[in-house]
Amino acid sequence: MSPTDDQDWVGYLDSLAAFGMRPGLERVTALLDRLDRPQESYGVIHVVGTNGKSSTVRYCEALLREHGVRSGAYLSPHISGWSERVVVAGRPIDEGRFAAAVRRVRTEVAALPRDLGETTQFEVLTVAALLAFAESDVRAVALEAGLGGRLDATNVVQAPVVVLTNIALEHTEVLGGTRELIFAEKAAVIKGGHVVFGELDGLEDAARRACSAAGAAPHFLRDVARSGDFAVSGAPDDFAVDFATGGVPERLAGLGVPTPALYQVRNAALAVVATRLFLGRLDENAVRRALAGTPVPGRLQVVADRPLLLADGAHNPDGARVLAQSLTVLDMPRPAVGVLAIMRDKDYRTMLARLLPLFDAVVCTEASEPRSLTAMGLAAAARDVTLADGPAERIETIVDPHAALTRARTLAGSAGSVVVAGSLYLLEDLRDVLAGAG
Repeated sequence: MSPTDDQDWVGYLDSLAAFGMRPGLERVTALLDRLDRPQESYGVIHVVGTNGKSSTVRYCEALLREHGVRSGAYLSPHISGWSERVVVAGRPIDEGRFAAAVRRVRTEVAALPRDLGETTQFEVLTVAALLAFAESDVRAVALEAGLGGRLDATNVVQAPVVVLTNIALEHTEVLGGTRELIFAEKAAVIKGGHVVFGELDGLEDAARRACSAAGAAPHFLRDVARSGDFAVSGAPDDFAVDFATGGVPERLAGLGVPTPALYQVRNAALAVVATRLFLGRLDENAVRRALAGTPVPGRLQVVADRPLLLADGAHNPDGARVLAQSLTVLDMPRPAVGVLAIMRDKDYRTMLARLLPLFDAVVCTEASEPRSLTAMGLAAAARDVTLADGPAERIETIVDPHAALTRARTLAGSAGSVVVAGSLYLLEDLRDVLAGAG
């Protein structure tokens, strides 16, 4: 069957997974050139970092939309379907439109010189998204980077505003074994304009140097806002952002996000400052509406009660750390039960050390993703952690995620709580329940 035939576009995307990850911009650039560079028809807020990218992108898109801009968002990974990664005017793109974009990109992939090598799944998705935004008459896009930045497929845009959420050790085999090396990879997307930095934990000088080399203006998250910088204070249901981007202090107060997650306050603040720099202005009421009306799937998402059911996509040690902070403040109803699955290429022992003390019992399971640690392997690691650090008293093993969740609800009882965490792939496997069907 030829690439131009009207065939299963989902099957085509799935088939590309076999080519794995091949960082580089040559194929993406060539494809976009063949498509007349659609990414140049709208402005971009480019979001890079270790954690918090998807949330920050969602908040940016909502803020743009509430200010009258026809907006888009590019997200990864998805939980319920491919078109969930491409948001237009606040909703997942029409599946038919995205399918047409994927098919058109596939046609161009077939015409690429063979010496460029095989095009990857993420490259096709990124080019199809950039094309679909142009065809949807979007005027501004919040764009989430994938892995790294310098050689990431999204690094083909000229973004006037970049957000760097944070830096932690992850994908060290590709990005480097230190936070400094990882920062350099992610900061390589800076090409002038403004850069909004989240928690850097000692990398501030590197950030200044990167901005100076690119001719960009840095804006740092501070305890107290200084000239050109910003600060955030308060709780998820009532916080304020202070900034002085033009030398004149500004304050937006009475803001809230529809989640108990403490870390979302920081992500929302990053989005507020980035959108302020992109638009040059903000309307306080529009900001309140945008943030309050933007739930983020899989980010300490409240799914049900009796027992309280929470879902969080924390999938690395830093994600586990901030999830633990939020759950500690939340004071979960007891007994508290965790349903966990973690990829074997993650630092799962550190993640377990941060999460297990929160729970009275844990049900170890595994995601359908081949990289998932087996349920038995995860349970063995959990027992090792509890011997050293405690205190999860009960550790069970159930391979099927749905059966694991059912067992966790039984252990929690109607008065307790259940937290599903450890991997976005686990959330995808449980999407029918986490969408509220369960």
